[in-house]
Amino acid sequence: MKTADSLESNIPLYAPCRKLTFNAPFVWLKKGWQDFRRARWHSLAYGAVFACIGWLLVYSSWFYEDVFLVGLFISFLLVGPALAFGLYDISQQLERQHKPTFGHERRKAFHEMGHELMLALLLGLAFVILLILISIVFNISAIPGQLAISAAVPISDAVSLSIAVIFAALFFCASAFALPMILDQDASAMTAIITSLHAVWRNKSVLALWALLILALVAVGFATALIGFVLIVPVVGYATWHAYRETIITKV
Repeated sequence: MKTADSLESNIPLYAPCRKLTFNAPFVWLKKGWQDFRRARWHSLAYGAVFACIGWLLVYSSWFYEDVFLVGLFISFLLVGPALAFGLYDISQQLERQHKPTFGHERRKAFHEMGHELMLALLLGLAFVILLILISIVFNISAIPGQLAISAAVPISDAVSLSIAVIFAALFFCASAFALPMILDQDASAMTAIITSLHAVWRNKSVLALWALLILALVAVGFATALIGFVLIVPVVGYATWHAYRETIITKV
């Protein structure tokens, strides 16, 4: 007879994943655009909210140093998936042939609030560590008597950028499929993060392409004074849901 402890030990630490083809990200974006067209007003509402928050953050950044802009950009990478939680629910409802409603999206978000907050806490702690490391680099570079080459070449900027890129990559790997899995499977934050890391590791080249496409779209959003996010955010949010559905093998 199996005990409760033995049953718990048989629970997998992460969900398995499929091996993806290299053109998969383009298929996800195509499906994301199709969802956008099927739920146009919902999509525009979420995109407008995201753009407004972006304008508020950019306005606030005018009162700080340039380093704050680096934190602002990475904050978009962190906050974006959380704001897109409602978009994942829209794609799920469309997938089930249901009409999306703001009420359903709100209830789903509140139902998963605990897992969402835990995920945000874990990623937030990593973000704080990033800011501490960058501040340490800047403080070290300000020590009198540094090498002459340090004054000619902005080594601190290069190191800070490298640290930011490494952490941004880790954030992407940890959150690529985490929130869609929490919504779909009511998974814990840790299980969702480990599943996401495992799936990205097994499909490194495909997810690297997906990350580059997202960065390119984010760059377009910034280049259009954030107006482009009204369209980009919903499409990428829906595409992320389809990426999760195609990659992660779930119970349902």
